Amino acid sequence: MDQIQKEALTVLKNRYSHRKFIDKPLEDEVLNEILEVGLAAASGGNLQPVSIIKVQGTEKKNQISKICNQGFIKDADTLLVFIADYYRMKQWAMVEKAPFGREQAFRDFIIAIEDVMCMAQSIECAANLLGVGNVYIGTVNAKYDEMKELLNLPKLTIPLLITCLGYSDDKGMNRVKLEKDVVIHEESYQTLSDEEVKERVVDYKYNNWIQKLEGEALDKYLKHFEEVALEVNGEEWASKVVAKIKEQGGINRAQYRFGWHYNPLVQRSYNDKIFKFYKDQGFKFLP
Repeated sequence: MDQIQKEALTVLKNRYSHRKFIDKPLEDEVLNEILEVGLAAASGGNLQPVSIIKVQGTEKKNQISKICNQGFIKDADTLLVFIADYYRMKQWAMVEKAPFGREQAFRDFIIAIEDVMCMAQSIECAANLLGVGNVYIGTVNAKYDEMKELLNLPKLTIPLLITCLGYSDDKGMNRVKLEKDVVIHEESYQTLSDEEVKERVVDYKYNNWIQKLEGEALDKYLKHFEEVALEVNGEEWASKVVAKIKEQGGINRAQYRFGWHYNPLVQRSYNDKIFKFYKDQGFKFLP
């Protein structure tokens, strides 16, 4: 491994998400290089069921920022909206008089999502190597109808994520990641004991983080978590969740992420809307 390769790997190992962009336009050459790397990404059968809508206009960036409810989006130089694109594939099949039923198979759609992520990750890597700040936005997957109208999306297309690109003076937050031997399993899946989860996840990754609460704030969270746990896990588990919060005098990171930030009741409330959008867009793999 030569020095240039080592330096490139160091950049990728130290990547972080940028949510603060400066008023400095991306050069066309830089942006084109980033996009060319994305186009070279792996794709199942090399079918490339992906389209990217490049957004640089101020008005449309402002609209997307409002739709996704994240103010920093409008400050990025360029937004890349990644689309799972079956419209173009079907059009090709119709031109060539080929049978087409890929929109009927969920397995096929999983492959399309994989292709989108391969392209998006290749673009993220290229941006990092060229010193361009970037961040993924997943909120688009809860704003299908708004994005369809704004971007004039045809049938058989699904917006999956957005990547913001731009120069940044944001020093970021190099978040602690799980250690390699926790994520990488040799030959077969290796389960962790509860003690190992405590040591490797709770203590190492999250530094035993607790958001301390008292008084009315504690009562508010206790009520919230009891209601959520009761609905998704049942009475016995709800009582354990409440007891843990009282014991800690607040909520831990797992409770915050799984019960508050990504509230499962809110997350699953999108199911019907998402399924309806997929069906309306012509996808037929849902029951």
